Amino acid sequence: MDGGTQTVAYCRVSTLEQKRRGYGIDIQIRDVALFAERLGVFIERFYKDEAQSGVAEKRRALRRLLRDCRRGLVGTVVLPSLDRLSRNVRLAENLFFEFEQLGVRVLIADMPTYDGRDRKDVMLRQIREVMAEENRKDIIERLWKGRQERVRRGRAPGGNVAYGYRRTNDGWDIEETEANVIRLIFELTGAGNSGSNVARTLNALGFARRNGKPWNQRLVAAILSRRDCYQDGVLRYGHARGQDSTLSVLR
Repeated sequence: MDGGTQTVAYCRVSTLEQKRRGYGIDIQIRDVALFAERLGVFIERFYKDEAQSGVAEKRRALRRLLRDCRRGLVGTVVLPSLDRLSRNVRLAENLFFEFEQLGVRVLIADMPTYDGRDRKDVMLRQIREVMAEENRKDIIERLWKGRQERVRRGRAPGGNVAYGYRRTNDGWDIEETEANVIRLIFELTGAGNSGSNVARTLNALGFARRNGKPWNQRLVAAILSRRDCYQDGVLRYGHARGQDSTLSVLR
C-alpha cells in the first residue's frame, strides 16, 4: 500500500443494540468485509468497541485507531455505517475533521458512493449525523417514559437490578442471599453502628458484594437510602412512584 499505510475498519456496538436488534460486531465485520471486497480493498485490521455508547469519546478501540492515524499507520478507515462512529454530531464532525487533517480517507459501507471531497456528500453525511443523534434521543426518551410507566403500575423498571433482587420475566424477585445481607445491614445500623463499621463487619464475615468486591461506607449508605423499597416495596424511577409489597425484604 502507498506509503505503508493500512486500510482498517472501525466497528462499534452498544449493549442496548446487542440485546434489542442483535446488530453485533460479527455482522458489522461481515458487512464491512463484503463492501471492501466489492471495492477490491483488503482490510488489514479491525478496531472493535463492544458495549460502548455512540456518544462516548474515550472508547478504547477508537482511541487506538486515532493514535495509529496520527502515527501515519492508517490511510483508509472503513465504517459499516455512519452511526457506528458516533451518534453525536459534534463528536462525529470532530472525528471527520481530524481524519481529514491527517489525510485519512473514510469509506462508509451503507453510503457506498460517499466521497469526503464532495461537498454534497459531506452535506448528506452531516444530515445523517443529525438523524442518528435524534434517533438516539428518541430511544432514550421512550425508555425513560416506559420505565416510569412500569413503576407507576408497581413493576420494577428495566436497567440494572437493585442489590437484593434478581431479574425475572415480570420484573424483580427477592434474591435471598443478598436479602440476608441487607437485613444484617439494617440490623447493625439500628444497633448504632456507623456505615464504616457495618462495612468492616460485612467484610470480616465474608459477605462480598455482587461483583465480589468488599463493602465500604458509601455502598452501605446506598443500601440504607433504599429503605422504603426494602421495607415496603416502594419503587421509584425519575418522578414516578409505585409499590410492590412482594419486594419487601425487611419482613
